[in-house]
Amino acid sequence: MRKVLFSLAAAASVLAVSTPAAAQYQHARPVYSYNYQSVRALQGRINQIQRNLQQLARYRVITRAEYNNRQEDARQIERKLRRDFRDGRGLNGREFVRTEQRIDRLERAIARDMRDGRHYRYRW
Repeated sequence: MRKVLFSLAAAASVLAVSTPAAAQYQHARPVYSYNYQSVRALQGRINQIQRNLQQLARYRVITRAEYNNRQEDARQIERKLRRDFRDGRGLNGREFVRTEQRIDRLERAIARDMRDGRHYRYRW
């Protein structure tokens, strides 16, 4: 029984000592840019927002002014994303996070517009 306990204690101490060194090496490599797939994922979210806006406007869940404002916000985010990615070096971490935050804010604004009490949906 003692042999098992000592071997388990030795294995745990080796693991505990080697883990911080591995973690330091792993975190030492900074991420310089986000690749094409991550930018395409953000672009896909923007496209989905624009499709949802068209559907909400078609069913009159949001007003025409809300639709125009949110659509313009989506276009601005899309233009900024293309401009930031087009310069050849990709998006750095800060640009990626800021774009993601703007998309999140836009999605929340659309959700707020939907539940503000104006539901003029067609009734057949």
